[in-house]
This record gives sequence, structure tokens and C-alpha cells, in this order.
Amino acid sequence: MPGVSWSPRRVVVALLASALLGAPSVASAQNSTIPEDGAGVSSTPPVPLTGTRAHSPASSALPDTGADPRMLFLTGMAMTLLGAGLRLRTADANDY
Repeated sequence: MPGVSWSPRRVVVALLASALLGAPSVASAQNSTIPEDGAGVSSTPPVPLTGTRAHSPASSALPDTGADPRMLFLTGMAMTLLGAGLRLRTADANDY
């Protein structure tokens, strides 16, 4: 990239940031609240599992979250284009 000086300090910071973002994290809030002896835990589900939905395999590999993936894609594309447009609008003409 013309105009960008890559000092050793910037390279180290960029590598450290990418390593931290790529490292797996620990989900400390997701622990088991079930006692070891199982006291007070029901062995039956709270809702009866009747009908064909309980026994039929899932039709897709994606979880049924209720979100439309097309809307998520379109929202992501709109935000990307909006960000690129704002960047071009506020960029200095001398830099390009």
C-alpha cells in the first residue's frame, strides 16, 4: 500500500491482534448447574414430544433460529456498501 509505513512496531501489533482474535476463548459462563447427585432434576421433558416434528430428521444443516439468512446477507451487504461509500466520501483526494 503506498503511503503506509510498516514499522516493526506496527507489524508486531498487527500480528498480536490477529493472534488474539484467532485464539479460542473459554466460555466461563456456561457451566453446569445440575448437582452431582441429580437431586431435584426431572427425567421427563417439560413439553410432551408428540407429532412428526420430534421424530423427523432436520431438513437442513442450519439451526432453526427463526432468522432469514437472506435478510442477514442483504443487511450485511448494505452495511458493507454503506461503509465503503462513507470511506470514499471522506477520503482525501490527495491520497489516491
